[in-house]
Amino acid sequence: MVLVVGTGVFIATLDASSVNISLPRIAKSIDADLLAVQWIALAYLIGMNGLMLPFGRLSDLVGRKRISLTGFAFFGIGGLLSFLSPGLGYLIAARIFQSIGAAMLQSTGAGLIVGAFPARERGRAMGLNGSIVSVGLLVGPVVGGLVTDTLGWRYIFILPVPIALLALIAGSFLVRETGRIRNERFDTLGAILVMLWIAPLVYLLNQGNDQGWDSPLILSLTAVVIAAFAAFIFSQVRIRHPIVSLSIFRVRLFSLSVLIAILTFIAIAGSILLTPFLLQDLLGLTVAESGFMMSLIPVGSISLAMVGGALADRYGPRIPATIGLLMMATAMASFAFIEPDTSFTSIIPRLLLLGFGQGLFMSPNSSSIMGSLPRSKLGLAGGFLAWSRTFAFASGQAIWGAVFATVVLIAAGAGTVLDAPPAALQSGFAAGYFGCAGALLVAAVLASARGRVTAPVEADPAAPITLREDGYILGWPARSDPPSGS
Repeated sequence: MVLVVGTGVFIATLDASSVNISLPRIAKSIDADLLAVQWIALAYLIGMNGLMLPFGRLSDLVGRKRISLTGFAFFGIGGLLSFLSPGLGYLIAARIFQSIGAAMLQSTGAGLIVGAFPARERGRAMGLNGSIVSVGLLVGPVVGGLVTDTLGWRYIFILPVPIALLALIAGSFLVRETGRIRNERFDTLGAILVMLWIAPLVYLLNQGNDQGWDSPLILSLTAVVIAAFAAFIFSQVRIRHPIVSLSIFRVRLFSLSVLIAILTFIAIAGSILLTPFLLQDLLGLTVAESGFMMSLIPVGSISLAMVGGALADRYGPRIPATIGLLMMATAMASFAFIEPDTSFTSIIPRLLLLGFGQGLFMSPNSSSIMGSLPRSKLGLAGGFLAWSRTFAFASGQAIWGAVFATVVLIAAGAGTVLDAPPAALQSGFAAGYFGCAGALLVAAVLASARGRVTAPVEADPAAPITLREDGYILGWPARSDPPSGS
C-alpha cells in the first residue's frame, strides 16, 4: 500500500521538477516565446495549488482511496494528452487537466501513508513521505534532461503514464481506506472561492516582478484575490460543513506547524532559486557541475528523513525540528560569505548541511500537522501539508528573486542583473541568503515553543482534542493503530 501511495507523491513531484528543465527546448521546438512556454509549468502549479485543499476535504467525505485512485487516472490521462498535444494551447490545457490529478495525489498521499502506520510510528511514516518527495526533486531534473536529450521533450510527459496506470491497478487491490466522515456535505461554493483566491495569488507571486506590480493586470488580480479571500472567509463562517472549518486554527499546534512549514519552504525556495546562479555566475561552474552540486541537498535530506521521523516518534517533534531549522539557518548564512575565489569544494559541506537540516525538520513538522487534527480530517491535514509546501515554493521564489534583483541593481547602479559585476552579484546573494536564514531562525523559535502547547483545545465541535506534552493528540494510542472513527 505504502509503495502505491508513495508512487503518486513521487510522480507528481517528479513531473513538477522534470518539466521545467525542458522548457527552453520546447520553446525552440514549437517556435514559441519562452514567456508563453512558461505557462506549461505555471498552469500546472496554479491548478495544483488551487485544488489541494478542496480535494483534501473531499477525500475526508468520500474516501481518500477513491480520490487517490481517481488522481492516478487524471494524472495518466493528462500525461497522454500532453504527449499528443499538437500545439502550445492544447499542451497548456492538458497540463491543467493533469494538475487535477496531481492535486488529488498530493492531498491524499500523506493521509493514506499515516493511516497505514501505527500511531507510534507516525514520524517514520512522514519520514518516508519526505524521502519520496526528496527523491522526486533529486531525479526529476536528471530524468528530464536525459529524456529530452535522447528521446525528445514529448516523452517527459508520457514517462509517468505507465507508472500511473500500474499504480491505479495495484492500488485498487492494495490500498485500504482510512475512514471517512459521514452525514456531511461538500461545500462547492467554498471550493470555488478557494480556487478564486489561491490560483490568481500563485500567478501574482510568479509574474508580479516580470509584469510590474503596478500593471493593470496585476492590480486587477490583486483585487480579485482580496475579494475572493474575504468572500471565502465569510462563507466558511456561515456554512454548516465548510471546506476549511476555521475552528482547526484554534488548534495551536496545527496553526503553528503550518506557519513553520510555510516559513521554512519559503526559505528553501530561496536556496533552490539562488544557488544555481551563485554556482554558475559567481563561481563559474558549468551547468552539469552545478546540477551535481545541487543534488547534494536532497541526498542529505533523504539520509536523515527517517532519522528525523524516528526522533519525533521517541521524543516529540520539538527537538529534531528545531535542530534541523538551526542547521538550515547556519547553512544559509554561510552561503552569504561566498566570494568569487571561494573553492567549490568548500561548498559541498554547506549543501550537505542544508540537506541534513531539511531531513531532520520535515518529518517531525509534517507529523505535527498530520497528528494535530482528528483522524477524520486526515485528508484536510494532508491537503494543508502539501499546499503549504507548494504555495511556499511559489511565494519564496518570487520573494527572493525580487530581493536579489533589487539589491543587485542598486549595487550595480544601472544595467541588468545578469550584466552586473561580481561585487554587485555578491551583495544580492548575501541579501537573499541572510533573508532565508532569518526566516529559518524565526521558524526555529516557533518550533522550540511548540512543545509547550498542552492545553485542551477544540478543533471541531464534534471532535474534542487534547494535546499531549509532545504535541500529539490524546486518544491516538501510543502503541496501537489510531481509532477509525468518522
